[in-house]
Amino acid sequence: MKKLLLIILFFGLGFSSTFTAQSREPFGVSQKNDDGTLVAYPNPTRDILLVKAKDPMVKVRSVSFYSILGTQVASYNVNMNAAEINLGNLRPGKYLMRYILSDNTQKIKQIIKQ
Repeated sequence: MKKLLLIILFFGLGFSSTFTAQSREPFGVSQKNDDGTLVAYPNPTRDILLVKAKDPMVKVRSVSFYSILGTQVASYNVNMNAAEINLGNLRPGKYLMRYILSDNTQKIKQIIKQ
């Protein structure tokens, strides 16, 4: 099945040079997680996660972390444009980070804790 999928992907891309020009990060994981309104890095992280609103006039109101099962495991009131969040008390794994900005923007990002 894997061989069939690889063959389909290979022929579907038409032998173009874009097939070989891939990111060097494993499985699409990047050091900087940027969704247009907030930057969170490094991702994956060990202990400290830096969050910053891209618009200097907007503050990050709050940041909450949820397990993949949906249980809230941590919550922080930030009320600044940028902050360092200590995730040292979380176990390694994948988390969903929900943030709320002062302009009432709310989004969810995936964060990996190593």
